[in-house]
Amino acid sequence: MADKLEAKGRIASIKFDYVKNGQPKAGSTHGVSYHNFTEWFDLNHTCDEHILSVKCYYDEGEIQGLVIKTNIRTSAYMGYNIGTTFTLEVKGKKIVGFHGSFDKNLTSLGAYFAPLSPAK
Repeated sequence: MADKLEAKGRIASIKFDYVKNGQPKAGSTHGVSYHNFTEWFDLNHTCDEHILSVKCYYDEGEIQGLVIKTNIRTSAYMGYNIGTTFTLEVKGKKIVGFHGSFDKNLTSLGAYFAPLSPAK
């Protein structure tokens, strides 16, 4: 799974590619693609890396930036770390999908959760 963020002052678009039945699938781009500033964060699904939380920065009615935390590592800031923060996280669960809305930029972001698999 990879997510693509493009920003022009804020998060302008977001894209999630994913793996289904062992095959990579390209997700749709949500928002406006400016192609002038792109940041990527790739998950290594082969070692069961999964998203535990996403810290979001919100200001002026738009998502300004994101930080993704997995069971293995934490991403760098994507976008800008300004505004009010909120975190998409549920203890004992992992993020398995996203939903949100956009106008000229990303205006909201939410997550779908599933239970963590028992440790082996």
